[in-house]
Amino acid sequence: MVDSSTQQRGSIGSVTQLGIPDEVDVAIVGSGGAGLMAALTAAKEGARVIVVESRELVGGATGISAGAAWIPNHGFSTADLKVTDDLDQARRYIYGEGRDKILDHDLVEQFLHTGPEVARFIEEHTSFGWIPTIWPDYRSDIDGASVGRALFPGPYSPAGLGDAAKYVRPALTTGMAKNPLPFWLLGGIGIKDVWLAGPALVGALLEAGLRHGVDVRVEAPAVRLITDGPAVQGVVIRSDGVEHPVRATRGVILASGGFESSPDVTTTYLGAPLGVQVSPEGHDGIAVQLAQEVGADLTGVEDAWWMPGVQLPGEELEGRPLSRVFLGERALPHSIMVNSKGERFANEALPYDQLGKIMREVDSETGTMPNATAWLIFDQTYWTKFGIFGVPPGGDVPDYLYRADTLSELAAEIGVDEVGLLRTVDRFNPEAAHARDPQFNRGDTVFDRYFGAFYPRLGKYSPDVRFPAATAKVRTRIAAAIGPIVSKLAGRVAKKDDPDRVRSILVGPLARIIRPVLNSPKSSVLGPVDTAPYYALEVEASALGTVGGPKTDALGRALDTDGRVIPGLYAAGNAGGAPTKGFYGGAGGTISLGLVFGHLAGRDAARRPHVELAKGV
Repeated sequence: MVDSSTQQRGSIGSVTQLGIPDEVDVAIVGSGGAGLMAALTAAKEGARVIVVESRELVGGATGISAGAAWIPNHGFSTADLKVTDDLDQARRYIYGEGRDKILDHDLVEQFLHTGPEVARFIEEHTSFGWIPTIWPDYRSDIDGASVGRALFPGPYSPAGLGDAAKYVRPALTTGMAKNPLPFWLLGGIGIKDVWLAGPALVGALLEAGLRHGVDVRVEAPAVRLITDGPAVQGVVIRSDGVEHPVRATRGVILASGGFESSPDVTTTYLGAPLGVQVSPEGHDGIAVQLAQEVGADLTGVEDAWWMPGVQLPGEELEGRPLSRVFLGERALPHSIMVNSKGERFANEALPYDQLGKIMREVDSETGTMPNATAWLIFDQTYWTKFGIFGVPPGGDVPDYLYRADTLSELAAEIGVDEVGLLRTVDRFNPEAAHARDPQFNRGDTVFDRYFGAFYPRLGKYSPDVRFPAATAKVRTRIAAAIGPIVSKLAGRVAKKDDPDRVRSILVGPLARIIRPVLNSPKSSVLGPVDTAPYYALEVEASALGTVGGPKTDALGRALDTDGRVIPGLYAAGNAGGAPTKGFYGGAGGTISLGLVFGHLAGRDAARRPHVELAKGV
């Protein structure tokens, strides 16, 4: 248990407000999960630490995520989960499908051995706890896969942050139509007493860092590194048009995220900009630029953590359109996804990284990405059973949905080939009516069916089946009514900072709720699209973040093109050339890499011998 006090030795604010030190031990570029983890670890080692963040708020992509971490063999509540896991099982999973010949085994082994240690380090040194749950790995049916490796943030009280709480972005919501976890109960919860998801993780790491003397400067983008020969000795930041050199006697850690926000850099490495943005502004590839300028080798720049996205009218974040991630809606029956030819191009229920990658595939003959803009096509049965994005089943149809009485009319409205769409539906429906998909095998895996329409306890007598609209409305009212009570209770629980107690209460019941879903039939994700009227939703290829950056060793140290360590330069998270390249193990697979290698980089940098700095910039 950590003393969550508002008395902080560190500081957070702009350079104009607080100034910036001329010299520190460790300078960290970026304030997402990887950067804040590196900062806390280095400070715990006794280092003087500065975090510089280009935006006005901290947290990066971690801050708008679910905050989950994918940690094999984590050891939390395994008896309640009724799962078994070990490093050999995790190795078979990660190295499967030929990845043993592609991945750097030293990095993978470091991740596997250090992951559980980092998860416990966070609990020990912050006012934060993990809640494990049943959640299938994203390659759920290959050797070594598990259903118990995802750790989600428990409730966190922002009271310990004091005024620093204003620098953390509040949680966002996707309004997912169907989720096996009873998230609907949290629909009325506020943010005054308790934080959940990504803000909980970011808030806890920030609070702990400030308590241990970390200084954070916002609106302070890095512009170049300070070097002495091959060694990196600091970073220059810009604030209000003025450059400020910050020398670092032990190292600089690049943790500034990927380059998905930059049209130029995404065009260079990924072939084209992303259709929509699902991550915050500011991920412009500065880590790639800075690393290249000092001769670092790059790796993984052709990959991203792919994600289909949906831009709803008027939805934005800090003045820029921000799209919703497109998750469980795709797996529900009575729906398909098609491209402009009206053709299905993938199993719609695939994990988002796999479907998103298919959407970005380039046609070798035309040089275009034919699936980059796609359409979710569904019928009235879908609408009356599920609704979408928080709109209740059978509710008022929002403006962002196209609607028509026939598929031919719908095709004309959205500019999709009519003959192709009719042919696709004619092919899909007879098989889907019998819960089959010979074209793309939708429903074959545990993960495919995880978000499907399955009600294991009451079956066809479930209120969700018999009275979907009324049930959704009742849940909304219940969530709103109990929201203030739940908020206060969760806040009290969070202040007690006893994650073992929280897990003893929650993990077992949640596992009993979710485990039967693992036996969902294929009919939970397959059903014909045959009841008028018909609907269409535009879906664009996007990414949670990019993968590529400076190549590192197992301690997070950046390497040059000859494989030698660049003294004083580290990288972690989406800025650091992901150790698993484009392989996304499961829920929280990106955040866990950032936390683990941020921790390793912070520790190694803090322990690195103090370097006599050269004069000049």
